[in-house]
Amino acid sequence: MRRALAADGALLGGFVALTAGLVWWPPLLDVDRAVRDWCDAHRPPALHTVAVGFDLLGQRGLALPLLLVVASVLALRQRTIRPLLLAVTAAAVTSVVVEVLKRWTSRGAPHHGSIEMFSGDPAVEYPSGHVANGLVYYAVLAILLANYLHPVLRELLRWLPGVLVFIGTTYLAWHWLTDAIGGYLLGLLLVRTLTHCVTRHFRLST
Repeated sequence: MRRALAADGALLGGFVALTAGLVWWPPLLDVDRAVRDWCDAHRPPALHTVAVGFDLLGQRGLALPLLLVVASVLALRQRTIRPLLLAVTAAAVTSVVVEVLKRWTSRGAPHHGSIEMFSGDPAVEYPSGHVANGLVYYAVLAILLANYLHPVLRELLRWLPGVLVFIGTTYLAWHWLTDAIGGYLLGLLLVRTLTHCVTRHFRLST
């Protein structure tokens, strides 16, 4: 329990530290600009297409229907609402937390709006919701399908989409690098919280 709390605290502390650094430590903004400029200069059409595919994994419009379909099938098969309740809870919590933070921090995108935090910019990019989605939705899928997948496939489903979305959205310069890092830290924290919740309350069966 102490280790779990320490890990959760480290993720939360990392997110808070990153957010504070973006406000009070200008070199972080220079890193964001440098990464954006490098990606803009090294993005041939083929890699652009691949990166778009990576980014799509984090689209709520794609990931959420997939999650709800799987959860619904399992709910019918297992004759319990628990899989569907887990999916809906994960989606609702992730959407609310990310949306609140985005509107609070009000940061623009790499090619439009302000790089500054709390700028009042209507483009709300921090933290990256796509990256958080790529972690949370597929982690929940992995939990739901734990008894149907080989352990290696289960771990790939749990972790690979978040990494691919991180790479794709940063490489396309649709998010600043630190947006993606913030989304990843937040997504990991949400995954851990949901995992604890499943362990204590959901007790999903085959």
